[in-house]
Amino acid sequence: MRSLPAGVQRWTTKHVVGMCGVGKFKVRWGYDTSAACPCCGEFKDHLHVPRCRAPSASAEWDRQTVALDLWLDTQVTDPAIKHALLSLLKGVCDPSLPSIRMVPGGLSSAFRSQQRIGYQGLLEGRLSRQWAPLQEEYLQSRGSQRSPTLWASRLSHQLILLGFQLWEHRNSVQHSEDNVQLQERSQQVNDGIHNQFDMGPTDLPKVVQRMLSVKRRTVLNKPLVDREEWLKLVRMERTAYRRALAPQRRILHRFFHPADHSP
Repeated sequence: MRSLPAGVQRWTTKHVVGMCGVGKFKVRWGYDTSAACPCCGEFKDHLHVPRCRAPSASAEWDRQTVALDLWLDTQVTDPAIKHALLSLLKGVCDPSLPSIRMVPGGLSSAFRSQQRIGYQGLLEGRLSRQWAPLQEEYLQSRGSQRSPTLWASRLSHQLILLGFQLWEHRNSVQHSEDNVQLQERSQQVNDGIHNQFDMGPTDLPKVVQRMLSVKRRTVLNKPLVDREEWLKLVRMERTAYRRALAPQRRILHRFFHPADHSP
């Protein structure tokens, strides 16, 4: 754990206890109004991050598990152990997938031990102690002098990094236009812009009317923050202008429709 970057160590600690910057806690802490996952829109706690089935999240999961598969080969991992570990990893996304029938009898005890620790525990680097002796037997059968203890330690780090990379992917989506929440917000802003253009420059001060003299598409192509500011300003000015004209309109109404105001 100490050999991992400081940021990864902090991330691991937060995720082990489940209190981190996911939707559930961002809402609780007042940093956000929605607990929805930026990738798929479903409720998000720390367990959802590796389980998210949005296309981009699934693709990232596949990339990371393939990378782990290759890494296990470079570490001369027993093929049966590799198969068992990769099968257990599938349980992170779907607990019904891993089955004891998938592994040889000699690995069944280690397999069950890891299941008791929990599938999510793999992404926290919590390996069963039974894996290292099994890997040692395999290394000895090949006449290898590699250390099974070092193998287990490095594997633990790789599993933590796998989970961390999934978190990094989630963050990249959180701050991109692929964010489901931002897409909904963007659509709402665009609807508001269309509405303002449809109403036209009426009820707007002349200085603000110029904001509607540009092509509608020009405004819609602006970044979300700029569109929000444009819409906020036009709405505010239209409301203020209408309020300012209200007394004049009441006077004109009394003048042209005196019967409506007779005692």
